[in-house]
Amino acid sequence: MPAQTRPNADGGEPGSPVSPGSSGSVRSPLAVTRRRLLATAVGLGATSAGALVAARLLSSSSGPTSSGDLPLSRPSAPVGGVTVGPSMPAGAVAGLPGNLLTIYGAPGTFGNLDDRSAIEIAGVPGWGFGPGQAAFLSAVAADGTVFLATTPFTDDQAKLTGTGMEIEIFEPAAERFTRLVIPSTKGRTSLPRADPNYHGVGGGDISDVIVVPGPDGTERVVFVSLMPFFGWNTSIDGELPSIGQLRRDSPGGRWAYDRTASRTAAQLAGTAPPHVAALAFPVLAPLEPRSPRGPSSIARLPRSGHLVIAQYLGTGVGGTDNGALLVVDLAGRVRAHWQYPQVRPLGLELVVNPREVVADPTSEPDDERFVLISDVRGLDFRAQPFPVQEFSYSASRGTISPRSTAVRAVQDGSRMESAVFGADGTLYVARTKADGLRAETLAVYPKIDGERGLVTRAPATGNWPVDTWGIANRPDYLVAGTDRGGLVRSITLDPATGAVLLAGLDGLVQVVRPAGRGTRMTFRTDRPIDVGLSRLRGPATRYVGVRRGAVDARRRSLWLPVNQLLLDGLPWPYPPFKLDQWLLRVNLDVLLGDG
Repeated sequence: MPAQTRPNADGGEPGSPVSPGSSGSVRSPLAVTRRRLLATAVGLGATSAGALVAARLLSSSSGPTSSGDLPLSRPSAPVGGVTVGPSMPAGAVAGLPGNLLTIYGAPGTFGNLDDRSAIEIAGVPGWGFGPGQAAFLSAVAADGTVFLATTPFTDDQAKLTGTGMEIEIFEPAAERFTRLVIPSTKGRTSLPRADPNYHGVGGGDISDVIVVPGPDGTERVVFVSLMPFFGWNTSIDGELPSIGQLRRDSPGGRWAYDRTASRTAAQLAGTAPPHVAALAFPVLAPLEPRSPRGPSSIARLPRSGHLVIAQYLGTGVGGTDNGALLVVDLAGRVRAHWQYPQVRPLGLELVVNPREVVADPTSEPDDERFVLISDVRGLDFRAQPFPVQEFSYSASRGTISPRSTAVRAVQDGSRMESAVFGADGTLYVARTKADGLRAETLAVYPKIDGERGLVTRAPATGNWPVDTWGIANRPDYLVAGTDRGGLVRSITLDPATGAVLLAGLDGLVQVVRPAGRGTRMTFRTDRPIDVGLSRLRGPATRYVGVRRGAVDARRRSLWLPVNQLLLDGLPWPYPPFKLDQWLLRVNLDVLLGDG
């Protein structure tokens, strides 16, 4: 990683990075976390008059007007405004129909949900995450098995709270839970940091997980880790994978870790030309392994089957703080790498950390499209509105190319939060208000005449990192009634009906039903449903929330991880311990009124 971290025994900020062997602290990309970006106010807090003007242009709704200012996008071609009104009264929340929700977890851990008959309680013997591990993102296999990535109780991969790296496996048909601990290259499953001030904390996170077809016709589970190293002796304890795979140990057998198909950063670097290896997997400090630069998200490209990965972090001290994009094949060979350039809209330098990649299922060969949502901050470490950007990957040329500049839906401080593609290439982007906590209306960019408005209205031409980065590209549609709850933690799509499924920070689940295509789309927004997170909450120092779900269309299920975090209730670092975690099943037939 870019620098070692230390507890705040000296009165500094917890986790402030310190260069090995030095007495002073050095600011690292890890010093800015996703939680911090969500918590800070929008705007750059500029000190000079010129910077203040630039900050207003980047964050306000007034926008530039003169020819020398940041250019505005043209009005969107089809509708360019809010669609038909919501199908429920403002602020309404639907009651819970029977058979809609089932929550799984360890017996006796459901709080006040036990007395609520509308939510079915399913205590699973043997259910239990490891110390310091919380439920994170999910994926589902064709046989219905659900896989759960894990994150620290701090909700910050730079501040680990566990002892190892693990992925959780739930087989609903058998109600069987498996805690699968990922071993290091030396076979170690417990990897505490050597410094005793960290109280045994170590291991790594799993920042994303997907299910993909394998070369032998069976499915593979692929995961990435933003933080696969946390200060142990790698010559003794080995390394954890940056990209890992699971497969069944026999036909119809159990899911198991496939060490031969998993790769450390050093192993990935060995498949790339030296200049690419040095940039994509740098050595950041003596006696530390190569850094994978914080893999935060992974998506499978539909034509080549290659995997595009967002690298959240920069290259360390003396390099860039901007992240990058990486493409590998299923065998773990590097196919392409693209470094995010320096961004200076209006001369104001920003830092771009790629956070989420989503692939377009309608992509053409050698033009496989995907979109990137990035976290953005100023040099003062305050958050800027997060943009979305479209890219193309050519497998034959081994290149990643930006097709659009990075855009915002509206210049009002709102943030592009998470995205999903429809089967016809329509892009749905969940947005967050400027406070980073409440949902903003859903943005929709349909595919019209083979291209989305992201590209036709804001192409990546000329010196786009300076001239057009961060411009407003108004969506073709803003879906009314989708701004009711907390920021959207999960946006998924039911392939059987095309319905978009939103789940918010506060446990509100909402359905958006699109109809039509291109310039003739309409939307119906169903009344939100409260899944009852408040009844799971324990002490006020803990936080309970949902994370990215996975749809099992065959079994008509939406699986939503429900995690419990500690956040700021206890000064970090602290000795690893356990907190209850859950998994929520939403019956799609009931939710969508199909059964």
